[in-house]
Amino acid sequence: MKAAPFRVTVLDSQVLEEIPGTWTDPDFARLLERMEYGETSGMSSAELREMCVASLQDLKPTEAAALLLEERLKGLVNKGQIQNLSQEAMEEKLWEEHAGMPLHERLFHVGSLLYQAFPDHAPTPDAVEVRLEVAADDAEGEGVLAEPLHESLVARLLAEGMGPSAMINRLFDDSVAGALFPEAESIVWIAESERVDARTLRLRVVGSGRWLDPLRDAEPYTSSARADPPIRPH
Repeated sequence: MKAAPFRVTVLDSQVLEEIPGTWTDPDFARLLERMEYGETSGMSSAELREMCVASLQDLKPTEAAALLLEERLKGLVNKGQIQNLSQEAMEEKLWEEHAGMPLHERLFHVGSLLYQAFPDHAPTPDAVEVRLEVAADDAEGEGVLAEPLHESLVARLLAEGMGPSAMINRLFDDSVAGALFPEAESIVWIAESERVDARTLRLRVVGSGRWLDPLRDAEPYTSSARADPPIRPH
């Protein structure tokens, strides 16, 4: 089936130092318990966050980084890797630089809270939230927009609004143009849709500024983006 054309308009964008909701009250309570803070029952959400940040500040920055990394990457990396990452977290944007792209979103969560505790030492978090309107030109496109939103479709929609020098197109041109875009799930951290009518969706997309920054000033454009074909069981 040939790719369906879409008209895409960037409605607005903003830089996020933290993605709302990624650190929850239970997360803060668990971190405070690990830092031996004491009783936390009865604390408001604001108090839990405030006490957690203050308790992190009582640690050395690398110790705080290790604690947060253990919390977010439990079972995904080993202790030696945690120690290495805790040093690197104070020097570079791990959510952009770490070789393991599937970890980038979790590393951004770590970087956000670490920056709140140590703004003079930790890199400034800079995720980008972009809101788009995507309109299908025909019934085929309408059918595509009726399907569950897939990261590969969203990533291609984004890439086609950027120039060839954009990082996503320079590094993943084969995936953008090809049948499969396995990196899309690591590029598109959040993708939410709101239906306007049968042929139009509004999208909220969050990801690293490394990938999304070039889209922020994009003029309206057309796209022939498509989702990866479904994986069929053997």
